[in-house]
Amino acid sequence: MASIVEILIERLQNLNPIEYFTFTVNALVFIFSKQIARMHGEDDLAKTRLRLRTLHSFNLVVFLAFIISIILLNSSYPDEQISQSSLCLLIAYVIYNIADGVILKKYGEVISVMGSARTVETATSRTLELIVLGIILITSGITLINIWGITGILETTGAIGFLALLIFTTKDYWLNDFLSGILIISGNSAKRGDVISIPDLNVLGIIMEIGGLQTRVRDLAQGHDIEIPNNAMLNHRTDFYKDNPGGPHKEFVEFNIGYGVDTKVVNDYLNQAYQEAKKNCTGLDEDRQPIISLKENANNAVIWRITYFVSSPRQLLKIRDEINLAAYNLQGEFGIDLSTPTLEKSVANN
Repeated sequence: MASIVEILIERLQNLNPIEYFTFTVNALVFIFSKQIARMHGEDDLAKTRLRLRTLHSFNLVVFLAFIISIILLNSSYPDEQISQSSLCLLIAYVIYNIADGVILKKYGEVISVMGSARTVETATSRTLELIVLGIILITSGITLINIWGITGILETTGAIGFLALLIFTTKDYWLNDFLSGILIISGNSAKRGDVISIPDLNVLGIIMEIGGLQTRVRDLAQGHDIEIPNNAMLNHRTDFYKDNPGGPHKEFVEFNIGYGVDTKVVNDYLNQAYQEAKKNCTGLDEDRQPIISLKENANNAVIWRITYFVSSPRQLLKIRDEINLAAYNLQGEFGIDLSTPTLEKSVANN
């Protein structure tokens, strides 16, 4: 019995430091495995159990590799490579769990089902999760290749080298949009449900989904979906119709009204048009009154602007149409003509 103990002590003394480090990390992961498995954020017991079983499977593999290193302590047994490989896979899985939890918490959507709230994946969180998974797989794969010294497959003639060459030659077609999508998502400048406008592309609509390469926008005027490259949102001016630190969202409509109309009449006229429009649409701020201003004394008419505050940007086209319609219907009541007189006609009358 004493001889067996002495042999075990001798073999433990001859183990590499990396094997002790791997065993320690494995033990810590096993102790905190339940907390790690719950990091994915969703209150899904089946998913938590699956991740916990997977994590324990990694623990078992690493532990068995350590035991085999003690039993088969000889020069032909690649104990160091096996320990490094086990540690690489274990750390990769733990990092993936943590990253998945952080992404889901920040970019997931909280829904309520039967009185129980839970966080579920969105297109944004799924895209980021796939990006993180891809990075972890590539990094782990290259690390394992270097651990085992089979670097030949990294050459151009190898499988991974050919894949890298293919990615490099096609990067001009997808890389800009892919990176732009990451910047948009990580910057949180745009998210699903936001109303945006890209004047250069004649786009005005609601963001429905931010994908890996394209963003899907539902056109406010026609109701159909438009797919635009993610790169377009960074290369072109993009207006976000929502409240921001600078104040509430404001819109305006301008009217050309002929000279000779008293300013009080114009103010009453535009205020009445605003009130009539407010009765027929939603989305106008109930607590703020419109601002009426004279913007320009032009050649043919005076340009008046009515600025109003929008609480629901998705209704901005409906609000604009209702204000224009109300202004048209109230012309006779206030003695105002919205048809702009031509310069030739004005000169002829004089």
